[in-house]
Amino acid sequence: MLTINKTDRLCHAASVDALRTGMIARCAVIAQQLRRPVRFEVTDDTQTWQLAIRPEGYVQLIDDAGKIPPADGLTVHTGPCRICRHTQPITAAKCEQCGIAGPHRVDVQVVGPPAEHVIEQTPPTGTPAPATRPTLRLFLSTAHEPVDVDSAAIGRRPEPVDGRRPIAVHSPGRMLSRTHALVDVDNAGQILVTDHHSGNGVQTATEPPMIFQPGRPYVVQPGTTLVLGDVTCRIELR
Repeated sequence: MLTINKTDRLCHAASVDALRTGMIARCAVIAQQLRRPVRFEVTDDTQTWQLAIRPEGYVQLIDDAGKIPPADGLTVHTGPCRICRHTQPITAAKCEQCGIAGPHRVDVQVVGPPAEHVIEQTPPTGTPAPATRPTLRLFLSTAHEPVDVDSAAIGRRPEPVDGRRPIAVHSPGRMLSRTHALVDVDNAGQILVTDHHSGNGVQTATEPPMIFQPGRPYVVQPGTTLVLGDVTCRIELR
């Protein structure tokens, strides 16, 4: 949890290191806006640290007298992009490699109430199937060609969950679970996506991202891009 001016912001990342870097990057944005160093406190289960972040991206401990020491000899804090994992300064507004805004962003909006492009699915009762059910076209960031399927189980070594077609995907950092996400088309021709209790979650590539709760199907609009660990997947209908 990141607290700014007494307002709590839920944060999520693939690792503790990424979470720490993202929170520091958020403080760096505030320092840049104020054009001065910003003090912040980091607390875990056993310890608290008093730190400061400079607009240039330098992170340093506050001394025993409560003062911020000179930045002599310090280097800019860096971390991997939340999408492509390219390492870059925490002051980067856009990723130097994939171009996404806020490459270190970790504060999130949890999916709950219906949103414009993602809503939680209530299983339909008695909904007639369309005359021709559309199929899915998946554009995976680590695959050379799109994949056309009726339904899919996506992961590094996925199981054919309830008859879905297993789609094995290369995961450079092994952040994709063996069976990470399920993608279907319902009787109304809507795209359904379910986080299959993955290790690194499913979220939209939006600002802010929206996190899917494990085991719950969500309706997504055609063209939505999802982040599955270190892989992205854009979903279309055809």
